[in-house]
Order: sequence, then structure tokens, then C-alpha cells
Amino acid sequence: MKERLYEILNEEKIHEIIPFLKQLTVEEKKILVPTIKKMDREISKMVMTKNSYHTAGSVNQHSIIDIASFVCMDQKNFGKNYWSLFRNIEQTEQILEWGCPDWFSDFINDSIDAEFTAFNYQHILGWTEKGYVQPKPELLGHHLSNYPSDLDDHPETLNTHFWYLCEFPSKSLPFRKEWFPLVQKLITEQKIERKRFLKECLLAANRNFNKNVTGWFMDAFTTLKPTEEELIDLQDDLLAGLASAQSKAINTILVHMKKIVGLPAFKNGDFSHYLPNLLSSEVKTVVIASLSLTEKIFQHKKLDPEMLGIALSSAFVSKDDSIQSKVAKIILKYIPASENIKEALSHYSDNILTNVRPVLAKYIEEKQTELEAITSEKLSLTAEENKIKQLESFEDLMFFLPLAIDDPYSFHCDVALAGFIRFANDADAESVKLIEPVFLKACKTIAKWEVPYLNVLLCNLIINYGLSLLKKYPIQLKNLEKIYQKTCDDEASREIYSNYQKKIGPVEKIGTGSITTKAFKEFAIYAYQKITSGNDTPLMFTITHSPCWISPISLVERFEIYQNKNIEPHHLDVQLALQRCALDDTSEALEQVKKRLKGEYKELLLFFFDKDANPKGNFEHLSWWMTAGLTRSPEMVFDEFKSFGYDDIPVEFLSGNYEWKTIDSKKNSYYPAELNITIPKYDIVDRKEPLFLEYFIAEQKELSEIPAMMWCFPNTPANGLVKVIKNCLFYSGIAEVYERNLVLNTSQALYQIKKPLDGMGYLFLGTIFLDGDKTIRGTAAEIWLEHVSYQMIDNAQLGKVIGLHEKLEWAPVKRLTDLIQHHMLNVSKNHNIAIEELITSILLQMGEPVTNLKKLLEVYHEVLGLNQSEANKEILEKLNNWKENSSLKKICNLLLKK
Repeated sequence: MKERLYEILNEEKIHEIIPFLKQLTVEEKKILVPTIKKMDREISKMVMTKNSYHTAGSVNQHSIIDIASFVCMDQKNFGKNYWSLFRNIEQTEQILEWGCPDWFSDFINDSIDAEFTAFNYQHILGWTEKGYVQPKPELLGHHLSNYPSDLDDHPETLNTHFWYLCEFPSKSLPFRKEWFPLVQKLITEQKIERKRFLKECLLAANRNFNKNVTGWFMDAFTTLKPTEEELIDLQDDLLAGLASAQSKAINTILVHMKKIVGLPAFKNGDFSHYLPNLLSSEVKTVVIASLSLTEKIFQHKKLDPEMLGIALSSAFVSKDDSIQSKVAKIILKYIPASENIKEALSHYSDNILTNVRPVLAKYIEEKQTELEAITSEKLSLTAEENKIKQLESFEDLMFFLPLAIDDPYSFHCDVALAGFIRFANDADAESVKLIEPVFLKACKTIAKWEVPYLNVLLCNLIINYGLSLLKKYPIQLKNLEKIYQKTCDDEASREIYSNYQKKIGPVEKIGTGSITTKAFKEFAIYAYQKITSGNDTPLMFTITHSPCWISPISLVERFEIYQNKNIEPHHLDVQLALQRCALDDTSEALEQVKKRLKGEYKELLLFFFDKDANPKGNFEHLSWWMTAGLTRSPEMVFDEFKSFGYDDIPVEFLSGNYEWKTIDSKKNSYYPAELNITIPKYDIVDRKEPLFLEYFIAEQKELSEIPAMMWCFPNTPANGLVKVIKNCLFYSGIAEVYERNLVLNTSQALYQIKKPLDGMGYLFLGTIFLDGDKTIRGTAAEIWLEHVSYQMIDNAQLGKVIGLHEKLEWAPVKRLTDLIQHHMLNVSKNHNIAIEELITSILLQMGEPVTNLKKLLEVYHEVLGLNQSEANKEILEKLNNWKENSSLKKICNLLLKK
């Protein structure tokens, strides 16, 4: 039976596959399933040629396997192949006539989730008539959406299925341009009921459709021009639509409600229940339209205004000056100052802008609640709360390793490596069984196509360690060999691709995609040598405090261990340890150095821990001294180091200072300005002791390792930040997923490092303040809030970066003003003062008025009011010029009066 199937496949006898399958029993079909899967894998392997690639199987061979799979497999094994089998519909019909699978109906009903199908609405109707499919309404609505033709062929199409289309449309409905005129024609011909369709359009507002589909129904409703009588009849559905998650639906409904607001039948009481949510919307057009409709109600109705007035007070949740001013005017004109109104407004008193407060003087207390000043203690990088708990046994190590595999770019990897060095040789005949699930997870992880490089190294280490245990405990670990062989087979099938980097085998032979990863690989080789040799002397670079710090005392202790054992540590191990050492408080460590160390170790750390010390002693390990100097004082040039031979490294990489400017963009009219920064080219030099830094700064295309490398340079993150700026932040609207994720991961890493910023830190932070991604901007605000709290930020320097960008309109000013209003304002007195410094510095960079400068000046006016301070003198001069601009005249005069 299997041989016959192989014969049909190999000789491409496609005309013989159906007769062959017809003669099989149900049991025989089940037996063939593994063979069919194996054949499918064989013909699906990719074959590379000089100029292209293709699968190993021919078109006929794929068709043979598709047919055999359909006839022999159950739904789970067949999967969701909605294309290949149905390319030849006639052939499919023949198969269904003699062997329709019992799962076929469910399979077709599930097709609404498919990206594309080779069958359509008419095919489904035909299969339904023959009993092959029992269609669900969702299926009919979805496929009819994609088939706007032949609607009169079947009576149920317009009588029933069209209404399924309204309830369960395909997401491609809006892109079928035929439907709009078709619906109008059908309504005119009275083939579908006009009122029912209008109602369905309104119901679409709350059916969780995507914005395109919801928009289609809203446009259809508007196109049909409902009369006042129809709008009154549909009033309950109009009101219900105001709770929609889609602003297009709400705005459309508000436009139509405005047409009937003057009619006696308008339900103004019901509308007032929806008003607070409408006025709290983040979408300005929704708020403005709601206020406009509310004002119309006041104009047309004789009613008790208190109910609407209380609802209206919720608009003050917005910090927008134009919205607050409009609300204040409505309240002043139509609503008496009753106790209930005063009570409602008191809940928003702190949010009411300083220039709006005088308008509402008789409704609110004049004095705002005064914010307290926050006095934060000095931030410690190595406090008890971020100290990492170390593993205590081999069993701890085995239970911890899966966590490290899942999160290779965190401190978990360091904890795992430290545990390996201590406990790798503690396995016994009983505890060794714990390696099997860890080994399996490592194999499954490394077998994936895309695997982070640190994961490759960690999993490789676990696999090689497991294989070494297999030799000692062959009975207990007999399953490891089978797991390993399958993983090797999977890798062998991928090695035909020229760009594939080897992941399995001796760690020395593991591929490296970039120069940066070679440093990580060297660490992996060094760690594995320690494990296999039974050398439990600890690694120098493993961190003691999250996310990436080594306490100075621990560094002294580790040097002492190597000193007492008379062992020389690996040069990269020492460099990484120095780079990760927390230098915020080294006083106690300095005393311990004097007591416990001698020779070069002592002289090195005396220099490293004392900010004012010059390097002294014998410079035996040049890379250690150079790394200590660059980590402690990156901008200083030590004469003692000039003969070390590292002077071929461009000074920008050593100091972290790069020239940058925001320039007019001549390349892309969509982005008016471009952030221009130059990074020198550098190729790693073959030398006895290269700096760890050299592996990172060398030319490379792959940037995804940058957040991980920032854990290697927490004291000097400039070189990592500049690469992200150069490659991902040159325009303000880069929307590619890769770039966006890299910027987000880098900004989160910067937030966790919790160090005062250097020049590139301010450039990066100021730039992501204006980023197009809301989450990235939110992270920027969190960094700022914390740095202000701990008094470790220069707002003038940060404001200069933002101002130089916005002077050329690098990004919409609204991104900045929204961030300040929603995330940064009124956190504390200190933060408000810091915002004033920030905006002052931004405005000092400005020349000619830019788009939305008015909004920034309004925020500035608000902050000055909160801080009870006056505008900067240089800014007053600018305001005198800017007030000539008609849109800025009002706010400039307000600021000039301060």
C-alpha cells in the first residue's frame, strides 16, 4: 500500500491517485497518514539554485499529496489548507461525490479565519444543496461580502444571507467598491428593506468590527440620507451607537442627531447619560461634536439645565485649552451656579486651566490645591531590594534553567552561568534525571529558525552539558540521545541554506552572525571549559544586582579569590566585570581594596574606585586599565595609557561624544526634517588583548543585540544609543516593526539602568519624547519622571535637544504637548518646576513659529500659572515677534501680561 503510493508520487501518476484512494478502507487510510506526512515533508524541502529556490516536489506531486491528505486525514492533521486542494474545483467535486469527509462542513465553516480561499459564496451554496456543508450565518455573511454579484440567482441570498452580511461581514467588505451602488440599487428596487438596512448600519457601531468595516456602514448610512422621521424612529439605535469604540461611528451619529435636536421627540435626557463618556474621549473631534450638540440642546429646549450641566463638567478631564474654554462659555451662558453644579465642578478643579478659572469664578474656589515637593533619597544602584538571589544547589540550577532559556537577555542568564560553574559537577544518579526536561526545552528552542544569539549559546551549553552527563549516566538519561538526534536532523535540513548559522555541536563551531556575537561566544567557550574541567572559580562578570550591576564589594571579593588561588582571570571576563560595576558609592570598596588586594589588582581598583585618582603601578594587563579608565571617566584622556596601542580607535567610541544636528530633509517631503549623526567606521584589529568595546563598535548589520549590549555597558551606554539613533530615529515616523521594537527595548533598558544621562542619553531621550509610538513616548516620560524625582536630570540640555528638533518640525508638536499634559504635569511641585525649565529651553531654540506652537505656549502659560512664575526674558522678546501671527496673538498677549 505504501509502496503503491510512493510509485504514484515518484512517477507523478496524478490520474491514478483517486482510483487508488477509492479502494482503501477507513483503517487503511489512517495507516497511510504518517507516510503522507513524511512525503509532504520530502517534497516541501527547499532546493537552492544559483538564482532562485523552489520546493523539491513538482506541481503534480504536490497535488497528489493534497488529494491524499484530504481523503485520508482528519481535520486536525489536514490543518487549514484552504488553497491547494481547491485550485481544481472540478477535481474537488469528484472527490466529494464519493468520499466527502465527515469533517468537511466544519472545515468550510472555519474558513472565515483564512487569509484567502480558492472557493467562494456560490461554491458554498452548491455544497449546501448537496448536503456537504451545513453553513453557519458567519460563513454565509463572510463569503457573500466577497461576492457582490449574481444576487438574484438564489432567493435566500437577499431574503436571508444579505442580513448575515450586515451582522458577520468580511473585513474586505469596504474594499469591494461594487457594494455601495449595489445596496442603493437594491433599496430603490425594494429588494432589501431600507429601514432595516439603516438600522443594521447603526448596529454596526457596537459589533466590534474593525474601523474600516465600521466606517463602511457609517458611510452607507450617510449616503442614504435618512430623513428626520427615520432618524426619530431610529433614535434608540443612534443613542446606543454613542457607546461605540470607533470615533468614526460616534462622529457620524452626532452629525445626524444634530439634525433632530430641535424636534420635540428628541430624547435629551437619554443623551445626557452618554455625555460624560463622550466628553472624556481622547478623540478631540468627538468632544467638540458632543459640545456642539449639547449647546444646540440648550438653544432649543426649555429644560432644567442642571442635569446636562453636571454631565458637562466631565469635559474638564481634557487639558485642551480650546475645549475647556468652550465648556466654560456654555456653563456661564446656560447653567446657574447651583450647589450641585459647584460640587460637580469641584471634582475637576485641579484640572481646570489657569486662564479658564477666572471665567468660572462663581462656580469654583479660586485657590487650587498646592502640590507638595517630593524629596527623594539618593538612588542606590546596588540596594537590598534589587539584589539577586543566587542558586544554592544543582536542583536549584535545573529548575532555574528553563527561566533563563525563556528570557536570555535578562540577569537570569548570569544567574544560570554562575550556577553552572558552582554546581555542574554535583549531579548524582538520582538528581541527574532533572536534566531531561531542561535538555528537551533547550533542543526545542535551538531548533527554531529565529533564535536570539544568547539563547543559542545558553541552549548549546545545556545540550553539550547534557550529552556529557549521558556518558556518565546512560541508563538514567537514555531519552537524551533520541531528543538530540531529532534536533540534529532538523538542523541538517537547514544547513543547505547559505546564510544558516550552525547552532548545534561543540560551542567552538557555533556560527556567529556578527562581530558582537563573537565576544559572547568567547564567554560561552570560557564558561564551558570551566564546567568540563571542574574549575569552580567564579566568573568575574556575573551580576549581583538587577538589571545589570555588580556591587563594588563583590568585585573586590572576586579579585581576591583569583589572587589567593594564583589564577589569572580571562581578559574579557575582567573587562565586562569592570564595565558592569556600580560606581555610585565606592567608599567602602576602596577601604576593602587597601586591606585585601595587592599588586596590579590593588592598583587597578584604587584607580577605578577613586574618581580623582590617576593610574599608577605596573600596567601588565593593558585592556583592564583601558576599560577601567573608559568606564570611570570616558571623557578623560590619561597620558599613562597613550602607549597602550589603542589609539587607532576613533575618539568618539572612547568618549561617547558624537556630533549631531537636525537638518532640512531634502530626500523625503513627508518628513520635513532629519536627525543627522555620524558614526566613524571601525573594523576590529587583531591584537593580543582587544577591548570588549571593540566587538561592539565594529561594523555590523545586525542591531537586535543592542539592548543586551547595554547591559554590558551600563555606565557608558552612549555607543549603544547612538547606533539606535542612527538606524531607527533619523525620521520621526519610522513605523517598521523591527525599528519600533528596537527603540522600545532600548528605551526600556535605559529606564532600568537608572543613571544620570550623558550627551547621547539626552539626545536619545529628547528624540523619543517625539516618537510616533505612544508606548515609546510613555517610556520616555517615565524616565523623565524618575530622573526629576532623584534630581539627576538637566532639563535645559534635554529641552535644547527637543527644541532643535522642533525648530525644523522634526515631529508634530502635539506629541510633546500631549505627553506633558497627560503624563508629566502636576505630579509634584518639583516636576512642575522641571517642566517650566524644559519648555523654556525648548522655546529658546525656536525661531519662526512652527505648527502647533500655540499649543506649546498654552501649556507653558499653564505651567507658569501653577508655579506662580514669569516667562523667561529672552522668551518675552520672542513673544513680541510671534504675536504678529494671528493664531498666536491671544496666547502671546496672555504670556506677556504675566
